[in-house]
Formats: sequence, structure tokens, C-alpha cells
Amino acid sequence: MTCWPCRQATKLFALLLCPLFLTNAWAEAPARPAKLEWGLGLVGLSIADYIGSPERQNRVVPLPYIKYRGDFLYIDEGIEGRLFKSPDLLLGISGNGSLPTPDDNPKRAGMQQLDATFELGPSLEYRLWHDPASEVWLELPLRFAFRVNSGFDSIGGTINPRLSWRKPSLGKYDWKLSIDGGLIFADQDFHGYFYDVAADEVTSGRPLFTADSGYSGFRSTFTYSRRFGRLWFGGFLRYDNLRHGEIEPSPLVDKSDSLSAGLGLAWVISER
Repeated sequence: MTCWPCRQATKLFALLLCPLFLTNAWAEAPARPAKLEWGLGLVGLSIADYIGSPERQNRVVPLPYIKYRGDFLYIDEGIEGRLFKSPDLLLGISGNGSLPTPDDNPKRAGMQQLDATFELGPSLEYRLWHDPASEVWLELPLRFAFRVNSGFDSIGGTINPRLSWRKPSLGKYDWKLSIDGGLIFADQDFHGYFYDVAADEVTSGRPLFTADSGYSGFRSTFTYSRRFGRLWFGGFLRYDNLRHGEIEPSPLVDKSDSLSAGLGLAWVISER
């Protein structure tokens, strides 16, 4: 039987990856990127209610677009500070997040709805190898997580050591590609926010569960983006695997694999 992620990947690859093979139709003269670009757009997301849930949600949300290329500060898909003399060592800012869980998720029936969350923190990055067209980096992102509510309550933190292959966009209209993969570890508060079952939430099919800190799972992400005139196009495909993690035994986990995808378009309003 074909595994669930493979079936989902088959459906999503045509939509998300076929633009990579259409570059000749959109070929443009080489141009240097501007120092500052900004604009607005939309991104469509197809993601699980939470990692480990078979229930999915499809959303379209606003997408702010900003890129800045300074001598010491670089903003693209992330934020990097070029604070060291070596070009092989960077200090970046890493982020992640999740959407709120719908109140009709069957596994969480009778439980409090999960708020949207965001994770933010420093990432120390070391370039292991490079040639004129690509690079391999070791990244060590440490993120602090918060619920998006009136008080921005802390829900713990994660660390995600990973290897990343990058193809930078050397010209203004070049493809920018990256593939990364690595392990995720989280503290008890982070695991507990998503996967704990308290005594007053126990049912006949949902036993008590208290998560420990430790290994969360494996994550791999493929991202791509390109400019076509004033139109920016980009997307991602992400695979999560919870096997052998501290949260896999939770009664809220129905699937050990999860596939997420996003596709965005933005109009560049200004560049200089």
C-alpha cells in the first residue's frame, strides 16, 4: 500500500514543482537585485491541523514581501546578520509557526482549541562547502515559541540542528532553491501544549498523556522562489516524521508522517 505522504506528494508536486521547468518561457535579461524590495501578496497553505493529525486545513493568508541586502544585515526568506569576518559564519534569525486548530478536530473534541503560534530565535550558521552555484550549510536554530493571543504566552522552545543545501539567486531573475533536513528537539512545555491530555480531558478513546522533553522528530523542507518582472513566486514542501519521538505515543497523534505545502504570489511595489 502506498504510504500517505507519498500519495499527498503525488497530488502536490505537479502544482508546486512544475514551474521549475518553465523557466525558458519566462527568461529575462540578467539584472542585479535591488538593495531594498517590498510588496504585498497572498500565500495558499495546505497543512495538518497539527503535526500528527490526519485532519487538514487549506487557507489563503496575506503575504508581506520584503527583501533587504545591506552590508551587515540581509533580509530574504530569513534575517541574517553578517557580524563575523569570515563569510562562512553567519548569525541569523529563524522562525516558524502554526495556524489555530479548528474546533471541529475530532481528536481534540471537548479540549481547548489550539491558538496560532509563532517561534523566533537565533540561528548560528556555518558554511561547510560551496562552489559558484551552490552551498552547504550547518544550521543551529534555537527558537522560543509563543501563543498568538492577548498575552503572547510562552509555550517553551525548540532546537533544530540541520544541514541545508542552497542555490542562491545570483541574478535578479534567477531561481533560488534550498533543501534542508534535520532533527527537532523541544522542551516539555512545547510538547505539552500540542500533545498533552489532562485528567479532565480523558475519554474512553483518549487516555491521560503527559509529554516529556526531548526528541520531537525529523523535518525536511524544500523551498523555491523566483522573480518574473514585478511578480514574485515562491513555495515550500515540508515533510515531518514523528517516529521514535517523545510525542508519538500521545493519543492525539494519529499519523507519524505529515506533509505540508505552501504556494505564494506577491507584487513588488517598490525596489531601489
